[in-house]
Amino acid sequence: MRKLNSQFITTFVSEAGLDGQNGTYYGFVEMDRYYCMAVAQGYDADGGFDSAKLAVDAAMEAFVQNPGMGAGRIRGCLKRAHRRLKEQSVRIRLKAGILLLVSDYTRFRYGVCGNVMLYAFRNAGAYHQSSTHTVYQAMADKQRQSGGELGPKEETRNLYHYLGGTGGVTVSGKIRLEDGDVLLAVTEGFWNRVSRVEILDAYESIQSVEEFLGDLQELYLRGSTEDIPCCCLAAVDIKKAYRENTALKKKVWMWSLIVLVILAVGGILLSVYIRVKRRRQQEIRDTVSVYEDTGDQYMGKLNSSLAKQEYEKAAQESKKLDKNQERLDWERLLSEKITICVMAEDAGKSYEARDYAAARDEYGEALKAAGNYEELLPFVSSVEQRQKLAGTGMEIDNLLESAALKEAAGDLETAGILYKRAEAMVRIVDDGERLKEVQLALLRVKEQADLEAKEERALARDEVIIEADKAAALDAILAGDFDTALAQYTKVRDAYIAMEDNEKAEETTQIMLSLQKQAREMEQMAEEAVDQGKAAALDALVAGDLEAALGLYEDMLETCVETGDEAGANEARAMIASLKEQMDAPKEDDGDKKPEDKKPEETKGGQPETEGAGEDAGASGPGGPGNSGSSSAPGGKNRWEGIEGNGQQLFDQCLDEALRATARQDYESAIRAYREIENLYNRYGNSETTVRTDVIIERLNKLMEEGN
Repeated sequence: MRKLNSQFITTFVSEAGLDGQNGTYYGFVEMDRYYCMAVAQGYDADGGFDSAKLAVDAAMEAFVQNPGMGAGRIRGCLKRAHRRLKEQSVRIRLKAGILLLVSDYTRFRYGVCGNVMLYAFRNAGAYHQSSTHTVYQAMADKQRQSGGELGPKEETRNLYHYLGGTGGVTVSGKIRLEDGDVLLAVTEGFWNRVSRVEILDAYESIQSVEEFLGDLQELYLRGSTEDIPCCCLAAVDIKKAYRENTALKKKVWMWSLIVLVILAVGGILLSVYIRVKRRRQQEIRDTVSVYEDTGDQYMGKLNSSLAKQEYEKAAQESKKLDKNQERLDWERLLSEKITICVMAEDAGKSYEARDYAAARDEYGEALKAAGNYEELLPFVSSVEQRQKLAGTGMEIDNLLESAALKEAAGDLETAGILYKRAEAMVRIVDDGERLKEVQLALLRVKEQADLEAKEERALARDEVIIEADKAAALDAILAGDFDTALAQYTKVRDAYIAMEDNEKAEETTQIMLSLQKQAREMEQMAEEAVDQGKAAALDALVAGDLEAALGLYEDMLETCVETGDEAGANEARAMIASLKEQMDAPKEDDGDKKPEDKKPEETKGGQPETEGAGEDAGASGPGGPGNSGSSSAPGGKNRWEGIEGNGQQLFDQCLDEALRATARQDYESAIRAYREIENLYNRYGNSETTVRTDVIIERLNKLMEEGN
């Protein structure tokens, strides 16, 4: 579009010089958007043609590959040419100066490295001239500033920068083109021989660019023909420059300005919004951090309920943050800490409920979850301490359970020791309620132990009393006093009942029943003996043997008195009185008879004291007729006579066994026990009691036969 709407005509002239070698090179290219021209002059020993051609080709190639009017783009093209020369400097060092001109058909810009010069002409004058990298240029600039003359012409080939050497590049700014402008690029061989004034004079009378270049060529060749260097003149005739649509451009600029203003205002508003939002977000972060720190402090004090409230506030505030990774991290962190609070709260409830096993496990889970957070180290320390207390609480529970079992089993001493251990451990966990409970248990055990000790003392005292009553009962049995024996055994039974020893109470009751049975049988035997004695006495009266009858009635009287038969005793007394009266009457008739003349066996009814009714008495059993109350049972009141030491203990054991066997009607065992008693009396020389024991054994044999 730009090329079609513009007209650039390029013309050039190249002279070889007197030596016949042309060290200059020229090239240009027209593109749709850009125009590019390059003019170079070589300085190597072979004339410089190769150096100039390499430099122009490399620069033009770089431009075509990436066209543009930027200073960096022009500098890059010249740097490409510089590298190309250095790469090709194998046999000799290649050197060149170059000028690269670029235009967008509206403006132009150029880059220089070396001593190629550019002139821009408009309206019969030059409006721009380039600078070179020569000592001459430096001296000329200095002289121009001081108002002096220009430097010597021989310094035009003394260069500061050139391709293949230092490679320094100077790039101009953008210069606008107008229709009719002429751009002239010349090498050092031309501008060294033709002054600027001469060039301007030639331009004033210009009819065409070709004529202008012809006039310049004549000026170049005039004068001496010696030492004429090569040169190159390249002119661009701007017949028509591209005219941009200024109205559209202004409109574009206007809209661009409006857009820029809008963007600026929007940017300012956006910046303000972002700043406000960032400040607000930072405030939210600070608030969340404050809530979180407060929760961490509560956690360190094991106040999980308040910590949970703070974490929930922080989680609620974190929802106001932008939805990004930061917010997700906050939500995850606070969610985990809330979970730890719930764990700690559940563990605290279990601990308060004294479910120490569950509390220890729940505290362990909380420790595992909180171990990843350094800010919860105080909480971790507190939970570890509480976990140890939970373990101590479990030990307390075990001690209390063991103590309760020992207490229930009656091992009060061990229970007291366990309760004391539990009390010491409760003081460690600082549980006032549990301490009170343990102290009450200790007091209860102590009271119970004191009560049992008191009961044991009372029991020992009762046992002593019971043993004394048993001994009195045994004495009464041996004396034939069954009433006294029953009274003593009744006291013993009542004592056993009071002691709640039902087994011994029942056993004593059986002994009492046996004694009652024996007493009834004794009474029956006594009645039979009385009846037999009465019959024998009547027989003696019938036979006229008053003395025998008197003795029988006296025995009958003694038996009735012992058995409490008052009627029989009165009858016996009456008969005895009657018999004595009858016997006294004959004595008066026989007064001359002396008592000494009586026979010894006639005393006491005519019977010997040692034998009277002995047979019958032996048959009547304990307490029967013919036996006094003091000698009717083995030993009587003097049962300990002649028996000492272990003999007394053996006697008591045998007699107790005999009574128990008699009570349960085990007559065979009772007989064996009485035989042991008989042997004891024989051993200690009490033969009288041995005889009386035989009477008891005989009666037991009779009872055993009746039972069979």
